[in-house]
Parts: sequence; structure tokens; C-alpha cells
Amino acid sequence: MSAQNRCKVTMRFDDGTTISDWLSFTLRDTYTDPLAELQFQCSPTKANRAEYRKHLKKGHLVSIAIDNVNQGSFLIQTVDRTIGKSGGVVYNLTCKTPLCTPYEGSVDPDLEVSTQTDTPVSIVILKALSAYGFDRISTDGTEDRSALTGLTIKGGRLPFPVETLKHQQAKAQEGQTAYQFAATIFSRLGVCLRMKADGQLLISAPDYDQQPSYTLVQDPTRQKQGDYFISDIHIHDTNEGQFSECRVRGERDENNPDVTQTARPEATVKATDLNAKRPAYSADVAAAGYKPSIMRDKNARDVKRCKNVGTLALGLKAKDAFTIEGEVDGFRAQTGAMWQVNTTANVYVAEEEIDEKMWILERTFTQDRSGGQRTKVKVLVNGALALG
Repeated sequence: MSAQNRCKVTMRFDDGTTISDWLSFTLRDTYTDPLAELQFQCSPTKANRAEYRKHLKKGHLVSIAIDNVNQGSFLIQTVDRTIGKSGGVVYNLTCKTPLCTPYEGSVDPDLEVSTQTDTPVSIVILKALSAYGFDRISTDGTEDRSALTGLTIKGGRLPFPVETLKHQQAKAQEGQTAYQFAATIFSRLGVCLRMKADGQLLISAPDYDQQPSYTLVQDPTRQKQGDYFISDIHIHDTNEGQFSECRVRGERDENNPDVTQTARPEATVKATDLNAKRPAYSADVAAAGYKPSIMRDKNARDVKRCKNVGTLALGLKAKDAFTIEGEVDGFRAQTGAMWQVNTTANVYVAEEEIDEKMWILERTFTQDRSGGQRTKVKVLVNGALALG
């Protein structure tokens, strides 16, 4: 790696003291995983061992910045220590975003929101998560991604008007985690809950309309401009777990006296509805063209809800139908943007005649002594992941 392509990485304890004796780290972010993951290894000098022993404990925070761009604070989950015969100590730590606590912790089973008029989702969610220290929700995903990449995202979707995201009834269940309670609501609205680098909760949805921030290239002729994969790439294309359509059958609204016995809501969502050009499920043989998933949703009282459920059922699986994965040099692209999820890239693979805009599902930064700095990215068909 050239010196000019090398980024400055800074890790700090929760009191602001810099971690100077770290050996390697990986920082993985997957759009559909709200926890992300920071793993790092350090071997403090004899003079620093007491300080590191004090700070490197489960439940403490570690923050990471790349070129002074804050990538977030992470809660130490696991600490493994290896003590050598000569007295040297090596720490291996695994950290998650602070959402790991409501992700595993239970929601108050007495929590209930039941009104005749719709309630803003932000109020419902904060009722469940305030006990875990969360008190603010942002809806500006474009601003967050622009801050993380270090460049302004062009053409990104506008912030969700939070007042339009509403929910009428929500009842916590025994044994349900706080995050499960929140996710049940979000899955009905086509959004998900993540964390911003500054610790705020973020209501987000895949943004497929933004302009590409990068160009990913696999081309032996070296004629194409962009960031070249530095090793083999892996293309995964499967029908396993995919369906040609999802038919969702709901329940009659017993509280509506005008509904007849035959008025049971039902909707069908086809794989081609999500992406006509490259559907998640496809087959040239007529006999294999029909592979339905038929579901029953007791909470669906109308066709719109049935359609949302069907879209979510197909869209969550579609992220695994066609993916391209490989590594590039450094943490920043040639455009100057740092690699991040929920961004788009022009992808050119000469061997497969692929030349299209794709969406970044996963990004992993890695730095170690042997391989320098590199980024693994996983991209999928633009528009494939649908949350409802």
C-alpha cells in the first residue's frame, strides 16, 4: 500500500485516552445487522499494562476514528487475554454497538400503546428503549452516510418525515427483547433501526436512488478507471431460499361490522415486482418457474398490510440471491469517499459482462502488519433488499 493511500486510525478508551499499542483491527458493518462489530488486538508495553487493564473490560466503550472521521463508539463484549511465559500480554477484544443491550435485553412486558389515533413511531420506540439509555431518534440517513464517507452523498433520499411514520397499537410480549419489539413495528413500515456514529438511533431504509460514490472494477485489461479488486472476487447466484412469489393471507377485521365473511384480505407479491431486470428467483424452464411462498399473517387486516408482509418476506431473502464480494486497497476509494454501507457503486466485472450500479450491503475494514489497510465489500443488485 502506498503511503498516500494509508488512513490514520485512532482508537480511544471511553475517557478519551488513546489506545496506542494496538496490533490489528477489523470493523465490520452489515446494513441488516444493527450491532456491527469491532475486533482488535493489542499488546501494551509494560509501562501501559496497568492502564490497559483498567480500561479494557467488558462493558467499557471504545471509539474509533479514521482520518478523524468518527466511525462510532463500541461496547466491549468479550475480552480474551493471553499471557506469555515471558510476561507479555496480548488482548483480543470483540465489541458491538450499544444496541447490543436492547438486542439481548427484555422489553417491559407491561409496555402497551393502544390508541384510537396513530401514534408517532418515535414515541413508541423510545418507550421501549429509553430504559437502555436512548433518548433521540434521527431520520436523516443521507446526512449520516455523508459524515461517514467524508463526502456529500448526492441524490440521497430525504429524511423520513417522522410524523408520517405512525403506529396505532403495540403490545409487548413476554420474553420479547426490546429490539424485537421495535423491529416488529418497523417491519410493517418498510424501515429498520440502526445507530449513528454519534450514538443516536437512526430510522433508515435502503437508498437505491443516490448517485454512486465509488467504481468497483475487475478487468484484466486495466482499461477501466476505478478501484480494482486486489484479489479474487466471489460471485454468488442462487435460487435456494428464493421464491417466484409470496402470497399473504390476512384476517378479517372482526371490529368492522361492514366486513363480510368472504372479505379476507390477500395480496401476492412477485419476485419480478421487486426487480424485473434481475429477479431474485428466475428459471428458464417453465416447470421451475413457479415456486410460491404462501403465508398467513393474523395481524394483516387489509391488502396493504398483506402486500407489505409479502414484500418483506421476499425482500429480506433477496439480499442473498446475487452478491459480489471482494477486497480493495485502503479504506478510501479513488473518489475520496470512505467505503460505507447503504451507498452505491458502479460495478464492472469484465469476465461476467457486468456493468451496472449496485448497492453495498456489507463493508469490513481490516488493518494488520502483514496486509496493511484493505476493505472487503459485498454488493448486491440495486433494489434487491426490500423491507416492506
